[in-house]
Amino acid sequence: MQIRTTNLLSTKEVKLGFRKYDLKALYNEIMQMSEKLVLIKGMLFYLNMGETVFDKEKFKKTNNYNIFMATEMKEAIAQLKMIPTLDPATKSKKGGASKMGKDEVFTSAKIASLIKELQLKAVNFDAAMEEFNTKTSIEITSVADEFKSELAA
Repeated sequence: MQIRTTNLLSTKEVKLGFRKYDLKALYNEIMQMSEKLVLIKGMLFYLNMGETVFDKEKFKKTNNYNIFMATEMKEAIAQLKMIPTLDPATKSKKGGASKMGKDEVFTSAKIASLIKELQLKAVNFDAAMEEFNTKTSIEITSVADEFKSELAA
């Protein structure tokens, strides 16, 4: 929210101190916290499965890790798309942001670059999920009779 509300400010607003945070550092902190959130989700998943020992490296090799990370990457992309920036064509015509009386930390080009980077990560997590979905099978023994008609396919 802070990045969205203070990325694009007038130079007067910047001088008055409306931008209270280093937005680039804030973005990096948010991305680090999203990785921690995935680990917390993994810990909760383990607890709900009755596991009381969490192995971070083992979890990172699971499909749940891929699901949680893909979701985080896609959420970050959605949030980046909401950050207001100056129109590059208008900025170019007017001779830059400073000539327009505006200041932006994340330009549209920088946001596009961040989105591209996150999309690549999301695609990798999606590909890992797809591989899991196509190569994983389950052997059902004790409930097979109850689901005979459903399993016949």
